[in-house]
Amino acid sequence: MPPTTRSMSSSRRASEKKETETAPVEWGSPESEFGHIAPCRGIRFWGYLLCSIGLAGWVLVGIPLVAYKYLPPHPTDDYAGLTGFICLWMPVFALINNRGEKRTWAQRWEEFIFVWLIVSGLAQVFWELPFVLIKRKYLHPIESTSTLKDSELWLWVWWMYGSGDTRYMRPHSSSHATETMLAISGFFELAAAYWIKKGGCFKYKTGLVIAALTHWGFFWANTSVIYIAEIYDNYENISDGWAGYWVKWAGLNLQWSVLCPICTGAALWLLHNKAKEEGRSARSVKSE
Repeated sequence: MPPTTRSMSSSRRASEKKETETAPVEWGSPESEFGHIAPCRGIRFWGYLLCSIGLAGWVLVGIPLVAYKYLPPHPTDDYAGLTGFICLWMPVFALINNRGEKRTWAQRWEEFIFVWLIVSGLAQVFWELPFVLIKRKYLHPIESTSTLKDSELWLWVWWMYGSGDTRYMRPHSSSHATETMLAISGFFELAAAYWIKKGGCFKYKTGLVIAALTHWGFFWANTSVIYIAEIYDNYENISDGWAGYWVKWAGLNLQWSVLCPICTGAALWLLHNKAKEEGRSARSVKSE
């Protein structure tokens, strides 16, 4: 081999070796602090399981029982709302360590964001999206906030909330527009959850960016349209007594006003520390 060819080949190998050495610590590798969501065991497993059963139970069992008249629309709606209020806090379990467990805060926040993206995303896609599509044609004609006609029983799961916050049953353009945007965002949430759990470094960071942006938007939209606007209107759209006020209006929206800004802060914290990790890795290799 001519000297010039050997020189070019050696130079190319040296360049490739340098690029490999200075590459940032790969997401999910043993050297990285990120991409290691621990398997849910103990209290987290049971917390997620019971909350999932509580939410799915009213969908898979409660709706058919009401539709076939085994349960009355009211007060079944109040019990369903109370169950939903409790179970929607399930992402909080991600922050709890079992006895002897030593997860890092990066692992805790990754799991918190992952679980909340799934819970919120499923709520937007399977509850908000149908609501947006059926509100004008099917929910507006419902006359009563205390019961349903036989032909309306299939709408019970949306009436359950709308009987407390009547903006969901009556013409109300701002709430309808807000829910439309939330429903669309649900698909981005589910994609972000998948990328955070299964994606590589780029998809992981993209998922965190989506989580930060969508949930900051959820926080502002939910708090302003759901809460502040109704306070300004002197609660004129709230019905169903204590359950309508405390469980449906105040309770079933509270998670998006509390957990969403936490999710945004956690996502930004993870992005910041992932960038610091990559910077440290590049500097240490360069110094060698």
